[in-house]
Amino acid sequence: MSTVSPSEATPGQRKAVFIDRFGHPDEVLRIGTLPTPELDRGEVLVRVAAAGVGVWDPAVCEGELGPPPAGFPLVLGSDGSGTIVKTANGSRFRPQDRVYGYGISNPKGGFFTEYEVLSENEIARVPDNLSDEQAGALAVDGLTALAGLDRLEIKKGDSLMIIGASGGVGHLALQLARRLGAKVFAVASGDDGASLAQRLGAEGVADGRRESAGKIAREFAPNGFDAALVLANGDPTAELLKLVKQEGRIAFPHGVEPEPAAPAGVKAEAYDGYHGREALDRLNELISTGPFHVEVSRVYPLESTLQALKDVERHHLGKLAVRVAGS
Repeated sequence: MSTVSPSEATPGQRKAVFIDRFGHPDEVLRIGTLPTPELDRGEVLVRVAAAGVGVWDPAVCEGELGPPPAGFPLVLGSDGSGTIVKTANGSRFRPQDRVYGYGISNPKGGFFTEYEVLSENEIARVPDNLSDEQAGALAVDGLTALAGLDRLEIKKGDSLMIIGASGGVGHLALQLARRLGAKVFAVASGDDGASLAQRLGAEGVADGRRESAGKIAREFAPNGFDAALVLANGDPTAELLKLVKQEGRIAFPHGVEPEPAAPAGVKAEAYDGYHGREALDRLNELISTGPFHVEVSRVYPLESTLQALKDVERHHLGKLAVRVAGS
């Protein structure tokens, strides 16, 4: 990651990690100063504290997710948290409010920057029990988890299998499903992933890397599962999905590849994650009902964002985050 402009950022300019063309992160990722965007009606200026690292961020650099909404330079970082510095007239927020939000397709750029301008409809106040890093890593994966559970129409008493339960979306979906009253069987990655899922309240857990995963799942739900949320499609997935009941439901976010194959008589649907004020309010409402954990397995300074984009493609639990304030 090359460094440009050694000057210190001010509110009129901001330190940021950005690209000015598509390519491999090693070749195109830069850190430097850019103008802070102007604040328009319905927007807020946020001093960013932390940002989540998405498994899709390397693909953003490569151009696989489409052209930048406002052209180059493109500031990366799909979700994050921080403190409001300034609001437009009539805002429901106030300066010094701690907020977190969603920045995918934001024409004014992402969260890998000191100052970010965001639509009020894409932010919410940070739940009291979350740190800056936890809140910064929450929005995109939390809204994807919530959308998946809604697509599956999860209700009290349902038996739900989550494949990929120790990842960014999965460990949040596990906790949200328990709050909706589901009985959750977690298929996690590695002993560390299985341990995390167990700590987060899964009633049944299996390491998806072990041949015993199918046997443990059958013992957990001898009459089959009502639903499955598929967040990773590895070797055992096809066999595990055969345990979903006839007329059962399978959901997976767009981007899970290869797409999981549903057994005969079972409906499988791809879906997109939620965004917007209503979805964030619902997510906060569920989080506020009790202790909630966002697993942030490693935090990087802004200057080490390139390393974070490399590490996000390796085995890790939950999410990675970039600390912006103080970097």
